[in-house]
Amino acid sequence: MTRDPRIFLGWNAPVLDTMVAWLARDWEGSGPLDLSDHLVVVHTRQAGRRLREGLARHAASREAAVLPPLVVTPNYLFSPARLAASIPPVASPQTARLLWSALLLRLPTTAFRRLFPVEPVERHLAWADRHAAEFLDVRDLLIESGLDFSRAAEKLGESQIETARWQELASLEAAAITLIEAGGFRDPGLASLEAAHASALPAEIKHLVVAAVPDLRPLAAAALARHAAAMPVSVLIPAPATEASAFDPFGRPLPDAWLEREITFADPANTLHPCAHPLAQADRCRELLAPYADPAACAAIGLPDPELAPTIEHRFAAHGIATFDPAGRAVAREGIAHLLRLLSDLFTGERYETIRQLLRCPGFAAAMIPESRRGSLRTGSLLKDSDALAGDHLPGGLDDAIETLSCRPDKAATLAAVLEGTRAFLVRLHKGDFTDELCAFLSAVFAEKRLSQHDLETAVFAEVAAAIHALESDLAAATPPFPKKPGADERFYLLLSALGDGRVNSERGPRDLDLQGWLELIWEDAPHLIVTGMNDHAVPESLVGHAFLPDSARRLLGVPDNDSRFARDAFVLTLLSESRRANGRLDLLFGRFSAAGDPLRPSRLLFQCQDSELASHTLRLFRESETGHVPPARTLAWQLKPKPLPADHKVFTHLSVTGFKTYLTCPFRFYLKHGLGMESV
Repeated sequence: MTRDPRIFLGWNAPVLDTMVAWLARDWEGSGPLDLSDHLVVVHTRQAGRRLREGLARHAASREAAVLPPLVVTPNYLFSPARLAASIPPVASPQTARLLWSALLLRLPTTAFRRLFPVEPVERHLAWADRHAAEFLDVRDLLIESGLDFSRAAEKLGESQIETARWQELASLEAAAITLIEAGGFRDPGLASLEAAHASALPAEIKHLVVAAVPDLRPLAAAALARHAAAMPVSVLIPAPATEASAFDPFGRPLPDAWLEREITFADPANTLHPCAHPLAQADRCRELLAPYADPAACAAIGLPDPELAPTIEHRFAAHGIATFDPAGRAVAREGIAHLLRLLSDLFTGERYETIRQLLRCPGFAAAMIPESRRGSLRTGSLLKDSDALAGDHLPGGLDDAIETLSCRPDKAATLAAVLEGTRAFLVRLHKGDFTDELCAFLSAVFAEKRLSQHDLETAVFAEVAAAIHALESDLAAATPPFPKKPGADERFYLLLSALGDGRVNSERGPRDLDLQGWLELIWEDAPHLIVTGMNDHAVPESLVGHAFLPDSARRLLGVPDNDSRFARDAFVLTLLSESRRANGRLDLLFGRFSAAGDPLRPSRLLFQCQDSELASHTLRLFRESETGHVPPARTLAWQLKPKPLPADHKVFTHLSVTGFKTYLTCPFRFYLKHGLGMESV
């Protein structure tokens, strides 16, 4: 870029307000606010939603409408979708991953001993998929930096960093690209590299704006520089112009300027809050929100550590505080995903214990028996018979349970019918069409479910249905290279793996309290911001001991490293503090222990102070936790309390030789067996 594209907007006001004001700077208020010729790059989709809402409110304040800009995330700049339509099409990420898995299943691992130093005990699809995912994650990092395995191997070879290992990765990549192209597709990684240097923006776009993106990837920056030759490019930075030397031309904080920089707070004593554990952090949040009649109107909560989200959601819900996660709800946490996991376990192991869990899933038992018998189904009696069968006969598997019940045709007839129906369903799933049988099963299980258009469960079911059919199409494209066609057990694995990353968005209620990730807080304009989980593993985000890209290799390759992440997060924390220094409040909470009881350290960013203040600052951080104590050790929810025996009981007057042996082994078990007449199960 020939000119400096940076525009500094200051950090004494909310980022959303300054960005809206800059975009509307030339609007006089007559007619609509027309930004339809602008393309605005923001860090996350949630930031894009906030920007569009802010522009709409600004226009509405003058009783006008807004023609919004095209708001995108940085990946848009190198998305293969930006390439002109061509043949062959670009492989979907899941298709590419399946083809990499097929390659690994056929691979002579002896030729790749630096990647596979030990021969796997069994080479199956799950093994191949895990390794394919690991390789592709590394490759995606390289692609975002304008590299691939081949180019990275050349660069690292010059520095003698694991040369042979990276050459094997380059050879593996070349073989995978050949396999993808043989399947009639283009490699998505190479397509992204091409898109950054050859794709075109929509014809109506006349101005490109990067709005508060503190870690623009190198490939996106290269695409931005290319577009700067054809149109104006503005990089908006929420910092004062006096900080120009602390940022590069693309608005990224420079490590040299931020690694040792002091981060100050308006009132440190009341800003930093040590808490014992996640529940204590949730309770401290509620205490800080207690003075507000409507917390959602003036406060927001940040969650740099996503592991805290379930605790805070459940704790708030228990006290009648509604929350909203802009990232959506994980499909893997929904009931239908639990049902599919149990079904997968049953298919692979046929354990009776799994069937007992499935019987507790609404609709499963009814789906396993003929429709004519469903009206007489009584869930309570069915579960009672199931538990009695488990306690009396300890069947290990489905066949054991069916055989046991066949000897007692007069008892538990409904349970026997359900088990027979389950056996028939497993046979159909094994021999028939996986997609058809699974869809028919889910239709039967949820036949009585009534859904509304805006119900969250409707979105969950739509996501699951889309994943099932996408898996079918991806397998159809990737199956030929596999040594054998993936069976139902492997399809279950792939389906659950795909659902593990799925999320669904719900409607935000007017009084819902936002729970946002670390980088989304840049756009949060609530005057009172509470940030939880300010611990060293979450902020600053850092990587330790990466199998392929340690920090030294990242610096050589230009991949974002720990120093660049530290600089980014130091800038973000400074921004959150400065934007609320005069008219707002910032509270930072950090835990002493995780939910599992592991000790945690406060974030290193909280120690960025003057040397003369370090001792007092450290004492402040490590003072006694304000809320909660370390949770006690886990205890049993129910304890056996046997009744005392009468003084004239026979165990006190007579003791056989074998009984004496039992007593010496365990007096308590002797008491249970010979005194109370109990039997082991």
